[in-house]
Amino acid sequence: MLSITIISIGKTNEAYVKQGIEKYSTLLLKHCKVDWIELPDVKNSNKLPIDKLKEAEAELISASLPPKAALIFLDEIGKQMNSTDFANYMNRKTTEYSKLVFVIGGSYGLHTSIKQKGESIALSAMTFNHQMVRVILAEQIFRAFTIIKNTGYHH
Repeated sequence: MLSITIISIGKTNEAYVKQGIEKYSTLLLKHCKVDWIELPDVKNSNKLPIDKLKEAEAELISASLPPKAALIFLDEIGKQMNSTDFANYMNRKTTEYSKLVFVIGGSYGLHTSIKQKGESIALSAMTFNHQMVRVILAEQIFRAFTIIKNTGYHH
């Protein structure tokens, strides 16, 4: 069975975000196994310059990456797609890999060393807070599977 891991920096602390993650994680069980990994927010524990902060986050992320997985990094300058394009992208990835890993970086983005390990995509040209991105990503992954399987959720 396909396995998806979503790695994010910082804890999910908003009730509505937790509810959204729970909802889409449950809906996704028909299509794949979903694991959520929350890494410590380095920014809150150390007063580091931005470049050092991104390096510290990159080390945490690298240590959490499983082998033999497609690595997909959410980045505001990553490739933008509409939902149908994302479904096609997911369909290609799930044909090639049995494990996909999505990474949501910290508030200053991802360090170059980590982005070089996979592909970067953008959920939107807009900026969302990192709590909301978790729910938006989960919903878009679910939407992608419904587009692939033509179940009607998309329209």
